[in-house]
Amino acid sequence: MKHYAIVVSMYRQMELLGVSQDGYSLNTLINCYCQLGRIGFGFSILGKMLKLGVEPSAVTFSTLINGLCNRSKISEAVSIFDEMTKRGYQPNLIVYNIILKGLCKSGNTDKAIRFLRLMEDRDFETDIVTYSTVIDCLCKKGLLKEALDLFSEVKVKGIRPNTITLIHGMCNSGQQEEATRLLNEMVDNNMQFAMKE
Repeated sequence: MKHYAIVVSMYRQMELLGVSQDGYSLNTLINCYCQLGRIGFGFSILGKMLKLGVEPSAVTFSTLINGLCNRSKISEAVSIFDEMTKRGYQPNLIVYNIILKGLCKSGNTDKAIRFLRLMEDRDFETDIVTYSTVIDCLCKKGLLKEALDLFSEVKVKGIRPNTITLIHGMCNSGQQEEATRLLNEMVDNNMQFAMKE
């Protein structure tokens, strides 16, 4: 229900009553602080976990990474990502996509593409969200040729890309004919229209 402040208050009451904490409750608290934009408090809870001997999980790290990315603190998010992998946690696709989205959101298009290629080089299973994020980023930067190239690459891999993003980018840059051609190709190939968020 997104009542993060209430959860934080309830957690403090639980603490005063001596209710024991586990990884699940501490991760929930970290998430609440991150959602409230209080990343520093999230990190203090991570410190508390370590002090209590509660091993942080992939969820702990991905929550902190997401919180940092939402605040455009991409270099810190990448540092946490690196720490996560050093500790032996295998980041899942969600974590990779969070970093990728953060890089795109902060305008680091080149880094986003390098990160995408790193994922591919590591044979990491990419999906529609991964590629749509980068295609959207390229379109917003006016790099339509690169967006089209990536779009074609994605189709060859058998992934149905988010064409609405690409068509929107083409229309915004005055390439209505190319957008119409792509739309007709979609209709001819019976492709679904994947709407972006």
